[in-house]
Amino acid sequence: MASKLFGGANLSDIARSVKERGEPSPFDKPGSVRPVVPAAELALTGRVAPELERENIFAVDPKRVRPWKYHNRTEAWYTRERCQDLVDSIAKDGQQEPAVARRLKGDPNFDYELIYGMRRRFACELLGKKLKLRVVETDDAHAAVLMHIENADRQDITPMERALSFQTQIEAKVFATQDALAEAIGLSKGQVAKMLKAAAVLKHATLAGLFADKSAIPVIQAYNLAMLLERPGAKEVILQAAKNLARDGEGRAPAEVIRTLIGSLDRSKKFQPVQKQYNVGTARRVTVTRNARGKVTLAFPQGLQGVERAEVIKAVEEILKDLG
Repeated sequence: MASKLFGGANLSDIARSVKERGEPSPFDKPGSVRPVVPAAELALTGRVAPELERENIFAVDPKRVRPWKYHNRTEAWYTRERCQDLVDSIAKDGQQEPAVARRLKGDPNFDYELIYGMRRRFACELLGKKLKLRVVETDDAHAAVLMHIENADRQDITPMERALSFQTQIEAKVFATQDALAEAIGLSKGQVAKMLKAAAVLKHATLAGLFADKSAIPVIQAYNLAMLLERPGAKEVILQAAKNLARDGEGRAPAEVIRTLIGSLDRSKKFQPVQKQYNVGTARRVTVTRNARGKVTLAFPQGLQGVERAEVIKAVEEILKDLG
């Protein structure tokens, strides 16, 4: 899909071109492995095979750099354990690719805000090294697209992180509509709509409190939960189940939490109690009992000795038909 923000360029073609060409970083060292230029660099310049402009690259104190407020990484990423690969790489070979940032004015605590490159910032600060930045002048809409392109093929940016980022951008009117966001970043309107619906689940404080790491929430399951919350009477049941989980205080994986919440609807169903007898052939009877929780018990007081299999099946089919 083409993005009007970058002159109608097809974003998937941009990313593919980068991978195929493998242009080197301006910070390459002789004899070192030459990394691929991020796809966002191509969008920044608007050229098919851009030359990176050295005059826009600065080495700055990472402590003077803050994240862009619509950044799509959650705080869960900023630990040594989760950034160890990058810490080791920068310690050994230096920072191979610059982060991208905008210059700030009037902020006494920060000089730049990062559009993307927060893990690089974390690693550089941890190592006591300068952070290499490519400084650009761009508005929020362009910045959102650049961030999306940069992270589109990364395995460590989760779908829920993207969904939460899209939600923040829509609420802040970075994009006027969901459709405008979808067109700008090259996703289908339906895909963006589902991601936003999934992210909306966390607007319920009772639900959000169940997830220590929101980035790990499966988007599809969250979307299914969001749809259930819209059913009459379902919201109250699900939120009560969430309160029960919070009270238990057990650490559960996000997928398990959502399965439990969705399953709470089945567990909450009320059934009309039933106690009824059915014929089993001509000589036997079965007593059927169903309690208010839906548990069904079949009792054969006279046993089944001498009863034909077909007679039992016929009786069970009649029971199932009556009980629904």
